[in-house]
Amino acid sequence: MKEIYLDYHIHSSMSPDTDVSMEEMCQSAIHKGFKEIAFTDHFEFYTTDKEGRTFNEAYLDTYFETLGQCREKFKNQLIIRRGIELGQQHVQLQRSNTLLSLYAFDYVLASVHKINDVDLSQVVYHDDNIDHYCKRYLEQLYTLVDKGDFDVLAHLDLIKRYAARQHVQVDLIHYKLELAQIFERLIQRGKGLEINTSTLRRGLDEPFPSMAILKMYKGMGGEIITVGSDAHDPEDIGGDFHMILDMLAAVGLKRLYHYDNRKGMRVQL
Repeated sequence: MKEIYLDYHIHSSMSPDTDVSMEEMCQSAIHKGFKEIAFTDHFEFYTTDKEGRTFNEAYLDTYFETLGQCREKFKNQLIIRRGIELGQQHVQLQRSNTLLSLYAFDYVLASVHKINDVDLSQVVYHDDNIDHYCKRYLEQLYTLVDKGDFDVLAHLDLIKRYAARQHVQVDLIHYKLELAQIFERLIQRGKGLEINTSTLRRGLDEPFPSMAILKMYKGMGGEIITVGSDAHDPEDIGGDFHMILDMLAAVGLKRLYHYDNRKGMRVQL
């Protein structure tokens, strides 16, 4: 039976939304039989610099030091990649580019968590405004894909998670024109798409993205895929990865990608 032995979206206590140490996450990954993981702790950009006290060079220095200690401790048991999840890097492109020139990441995830500095989780969704927010979200994704320096686009249809909390259904496959523009530019730039299983721990029945969106990406020529649990707790590492295997088989994708020094390499399934 095929298995996925790498998880390319893991958070630790470096991120402000979990208190679990990198060492604990590594130990869990090893216990579960993983050979390779990427820590992708958050680094959020804002239209103003109001969060500069949290997301700054000192934050990244601590991240690299802590990750280096884990690499040394687990060097014979686990490959640990230096990743980062950059939120809304397109709103501060110059600062983002400067940071990426200063720090030697292996893997850069790109995300949109916020619109005009308001987190998607804080928006009040209802049937009368959901179309508006979906279009604004997709506009932000396109700008990010068009301008940002990254390797893979994370949890493409993230908005559906937060809308579902408020009993509002979202399926971005209905926005095929906007998705086509995003995928065309993503593929043109040689960037990848993440399959993220965190939705399955939050009451939804499909990962990010949905099967229909994944089929569209593949149909347009997309082939660069990474997988991530978006784990913030040790037990969630590799969660529901069996469903990813089913999705990949269904759309005819036979490879995943992993990264070293920002270079993608194929992994045959």
